[in-house]
Amino acid sequence: MTLLLIAGTAQYGMADTPSWYVGVQGGTSFGQSTFRSITEHEMHWGAQGGVFGGRQLNRLLSVEAALQYGMQKQSILDCCMYYWLSEDGAYYFSPVINETGWFYYDLQTQTQWGKLAVQMNADLLSLFSSPECRWSLNVGPQIGLVTTKTKLITPDRKIAYDRQNHLGLGGQVSVGYRLTEKIGTSLYGGITCLTGEHFDNQHFHKSNLIWDTGLKVSFSIADRKRDRAEKRENPAAPAEDTAARLAAERAEQERVAAESAAREAREQAEREAREAAARAEREQAEREAERTAAFNTPIPNVYFANNSSKVGEAYLSQLEVALAILNRYPDFNLEIHAYCSDIGSVAYNEMLSRRRMEAIQNWFIEHGIPSDRMGKAYYHGIDKNAPSAEEARRAELWFVK
Repeated sequence: MTLLLIAGTAQYGMADTPSWYVGVQGGTSFGQSTFRSITEHEMHWGAQGGVFGGRQLNRLLSVEAALQYGMQKQSILDCCMYYWLSEDGAYYFSPVINETGWFYYDLQTQTQWGKLAVQMNADLLSLFSSPECRWSLNVGPQIGLVTTKTKLITPDRKIAYDRQNHLGLGGQVSVGYRLTEKIGTSLYGGITCLTGEHFDNQHFHKSNLIWDTGLKVSFSIADRKRDRAEKRENPAAPAEDTAARLAAERAEQERVAAESAAREAREQAEREAREAAARAEREQAEREAERTAAFNTPIPNVYFANNSSKVGEAYLSQLEVALAILNRYPDFNLEIHAYCSDIGSVAYNEMLSRRRMEAIQNWFIEHGIPSDRMGKAYYHGIDKNAPSAEEARRAELWFVK
């Protein structure tokens, strides 16, 4: 879990003495990026909860740490509903031939997020109210990190994206009420702006926000009665003994804290190393699978009119698919086999099949593919095994290495 510094609520202890407190919280969460929890046509209520603890410094200020987990769904905005998303993550204005994809209006995303929070709060109401007032109005800035993991929900399956870590900036406001000296409640709402990549892995809009709202219940763990009893039992304790005892306690606390920090740092480094190795291995496997699929992509035949070597407009889109693969994988080459029907002499058809082969070669060269990546090119003349003259007048294209 990564660290998130985020403002929140506290001020549950007594106003005159510093005290510690712990508590639980829960409520709903929303997300806003390209996909949003609240759109023109749909609203998704999320869920979030966690635990927290902190120290009340005085009536005005408190410091708090919290561990939260939340999740929500998001739908696309109306302005983006008719774009088309391909399986490889690119988006277009319309579907692409020979590629799998979906219109955005058929899609949703599901996001899980986690926070390990530390916060500083200011009770503005304490500036104007008496110490006996049970109400609080807290505000505070926020800065830190948040981790998110999103799934794209398509009509036929779910696509899981890698976990992301973000720097978070924002703020939170809350209204609290102290039920007793040790129990307090608070209604809160906050927003966190996430930097870095969009948490839903889409890029139509600049917004990248997660906000949450809900209820907190806290319990003070200060024991002032015990402190007062100890003072009555030891009214004349020598100042030197007390100072020595406090110094020894501080030294022991610092030693334990240093050992704990060192142990946590080692464990964190080991976890990060394992995660990095697993992520690198997974990414390498995905790249190899994608490369193999691209190499095995079949290229439809290009057919020619009788006595013609001109590539028809109808075949340019399939040549562009092959061109995109060649540009993406520089070690792929292209092999071309050209044929003719049996109309005309053998010598003429051999020349015509060569022109057909060269027409396709020249198209790729004109679009930036070096001639030495054409591999071997064959012009076979008459194809005596073709079932018809129309099918004989063709060129076949294959990827080779």
